[in-house]
Amino acid sequence: MNKSDLILDCLKEIPVLEMSILPTPLHRLNNMSARLSIDLYCKRDDLTAFAFGGNKTRKLDYLVMDAISTGYDSLISFGAVQSNWCRMTATAGSVNGLDVFLVLSGEKPGKETSNLLLDRLAGANITFIESTERDDIIKEVNKKILELKNKGRKPYYMPVGGSVARGSLGYIRAMAEIMEYSETSGVDFREIILASGSAGTQAGLLAGQVICGWQGHIRGMAVSRPRDEQEQIVLEIARDSLDFIGYEYEEQSLTSGIHVDDSYLGDGYRLITPGCRQAIQDFVRYEGIFLDEVYTGKAAAGLIDYAKKGKFSSQEPVLFIHTGGSVQLFE
Repeated sequence: MNKSDLILDCLKEIPVLEMSILPTPLHRLNNMSARLSIDLYCKRDDLTAFAFGGNKTRKLDYLVMDAISTGYDSLISFGAVQSNWCRMTATAGSVNGLDVFLVLSGEKPGKETSNLLLDRLAGANITFIESTERDDIIKEVNKKILELKNKGRKPYYMPVGGSVARGSLGYIRAMAEIMEYSETSGVDFREIILASGSAGTQAGLLAGQVICGWQGHIRGMAVSRPRDEQEQIVLEIARDSLDFIGYEYEEQSLTSGIHVDDSYLGDGYRLITPGCRQAIQDFVRYEGIFLDEVYTGKAAAGLIDYAKKGKFSSQEPVLFIHTGGSVQLFE
């Protein structure tokens, strides 16, 4: 059995929606390859063809299916005012007949733009909370859940980013797509680079790697927290994902596959760096691909810096996963 089939065989019993149009495109970036003297490809998860695309759709395929199949009538989640996750959740709920309730943290903007505008268009019920402290936000979410239950509603709690075991199955599935591309094209990727935020995307890819035995490196460029913290979260979600599907594994196969670099985080989450700004410009001007300032721009900055420092062999293909989020450019 080839690598892609090994992965898909582990997922075949798990119910999943098909909101995402898969597989997403995967193609070579000829101009950036030439400029960086590497063999660079891009997995276009910004083109999942649902609500402006992005990595969250793969997670929602599993989570919303669970909500529907277990009889919930609404979804509730939280995030920053300009959260990609909340935009995707609002839209996924709407098209599946589920009311969506969002708790958005941070100062309420005078004008609703970008993701917040799209939340409104999708019909989400929004509660704003000025505090950005997680405890305060969770308290508000729990208050809202209780209010809904007292009204006879059945809200399904959607963890931020979909970064839990069930949601991360979406990126175990994505790893199968990557392996299938390699099997049919002969392109043997040695490095996979992506932004690592709520960690479910990297964790799902890692779990897929454990299942199929791929020997390359998955590198998450941290965008929200220090390396040690991020690595621990990736480990926990990957472990939970494999346990969820009943896959037996050796712990060492997980821990040895965790690679996080926080060198491109800058001053923190949502704070752009010069390298990020340059990477966004380069990808637009040389490939016609729009990145964002929060996630993919920082991941691309790391990729470009790695290439310039000679950390990639020119003979070994590198895959950049575009996880979406370019709506952020319209804030």
